[in-house]
Amino acid sequence: MREIKKIILHCSDSDFGSASLIRKWHTEERGWDDIGYHYVITNGVQTSMYPYVASNDGIIQEGRSVDIAGAHVRGHNSDSIGICLIGKHHFTVKQLYEALPALIQTLLAVHELTLDNVYGHNEFDPEKTCPNFDVNTLRNLFKGSINVKSS
Repeated sequence: MREIKKIILHCSDSDFGSASLIRKWHTEERGWDDIGYHYVITNGVQTSMYPYVASNDGIIQEGRSVDIAGAHVRGHNSDSIGICLIGKHHFTVKQLYEALPALIQTLLAVHELTLDNVYGHNEFDPEKTCPNFDVNTLRNLFKGSINVKSS
């Protein structure tokens, strides 16, 4: 198993999607071997032609195997896990306050990390706005609700 030092948060920059759709975009349009992210958190809108479905909101879908380096942040893929939230600028309560903290709590425990090891894509590339929410605010919010080792 590879050593994980960072969890990096992303957004899909689309109002709809799923791990299978992003996999298709990455493999067919970009020519990659697989989806670039390790996890995708859905927002309830699977494709552009379908409306919001509550039962599809906040689902944590597996992407690329965590044992394989991702393709989500140039220069930081070898020691990180990439999590993509479906959305551009608006994310659901289930995504941000239920699924994401649960996934982060699990990953921090498994990889013996702290919330200080959680980053937004834009913290590694100032030309990016992704994940389009303030990760520092999210880290501070999670400090009261996620049980992890102290930094």
